[in-house]
Amino acid sequence: MKTTTLLSRLWVIGLLTTGLVACQKDDDDAVKPTDSEAAFTRLLLTDAETGAITLLNLAKQTSEKFEARFSGNLVYPTASGRFAAVVNGTNNLVQFFDSGIVDHGDHADVKGTPKWAALTLDAPKPTHTYFQGNRIVVFNDGDGSLSLTSEDQLHTAGAKAKVVKVDVPHHGAVVAFANGTFAVTKKDPSVAGSLPQGVRIVDENGTVLKEATIAVTGIHGDMGDGQTALFGTTDGILVVNQDGTQRLIKYPADFGTGWLSSVVYDKGSKNFYAFAAKLGVYRIDLTTNTFNTVLKTDQLHTFKVSNDGDVFALLTDGTLKGFSATGTALSDLKVVDAIATDAKVKPDLSISKRFVYVTDPVKNQIVPVLRSNFTAKPAIAVSGKPYKIAVVGAPQDQAGDE
Repeated sequence: MKTTTLLSRLWVIGLLTTGLVACQKDDDDAVKPTDSEAAFTRLLLTDAETGAITLLNLAKQTSEKFEARFSGNLVYPTASGRFAAVVNGTNNLVQFFDSGIVDHGDHADVKGTPKWAALTLDAPKPTHTYFQGNRIVVFNDGDGSLSLTSEDQLHTAGAKAKVVKVDVPHHGAVVAFANGTFAVTKKDPSVAGSLPQGVRIVDENGTVLKEATIAVTGIHGDMGDGQTALFGTTDGILVVNQDGTQRLIKYPADFGTGWLSSVVYDKGSKNFYAFAAKLGVYRIDLTTNTFNTVLKTDQLHTFKVSNDGDVFALLTDGTLKGFSATGTALSDLKVVDAIATDAKVKPDLSISKRFVYVTDPVKNQIVPVLRSNFTAKPAIAVSGKPYKIAVVGAPQDQAGDE
């Protein structure tokens, strides 16, 4: 199901009065304003209360609505940016959405129309997604399995993901390595709770290649760069190399009993970051095995990387803070009202090459922040209650010659 509507008049009057020019083959020489979104960048927005999925084309001032099978979906862009995984762990389903935009680095091509892909993943409690190159990997908490597929299978009629049992059910995670193996969490049944206690290396059939060598009380959050995987644990940051060697980077003494439960990787700066709501954000130096403070706070709501060097933190008071790859503060801006601790739906953010987009579920809108000067543009009103947002497509204005 799909419908098409115009974007908010606020967006049209504000941001788009600069003269947005969608790049077409017959206007390649047109001036493209740098304070507007790229012609081939799209926003994909899920709804907290319905199955509505909205695809926003900001250059053309239009939106298209699609319908997921269930409400309250998480959304994650794949490595190419063309597709997004729409994850609904409660209903044991992952759907894939195709933006129809293919990024070629210096230009983008349109491939068909935006639509749902044919392939879906059906497994108990799909929770943790990981994208490496063309590969798509999902850890299923409900049965301790991995669902393995690739972007080129998503539109293949009748295609099914390979499901590999790797452990007992637990709140797990997986990192795919460039050599085709996987670092996956391992649960110690003698330890109470759903969090795992170790990480081992398996192949695509689930065969254990390297057993866990370091045990911790709990693990939550991970990310990798193709050769090395980092896991946030109760005892430090667990570093796992694709050859199976492991080491633990201990937390600073002033962390007390706190620990960094989320890890992200910025491809542009090749930096790993770890963060937690009550500790803040830290850049991890794998050469010196140390933590460099980016933002020390006990009021962190969420943190995202841009994959081109800059990073952004949203605080519980509604302030967006930007930092460079070296940790230098860029600027800060109040973008939403203070976030209530007991709010059922809280703001989310996603980053394009030119903007940071922050959802405001209280006012039913998206707040665009122009990265070049850290100013907020007029809000984009959306129908329903915005839940999760992802930037998909390509950061290009130039079309191909096809």
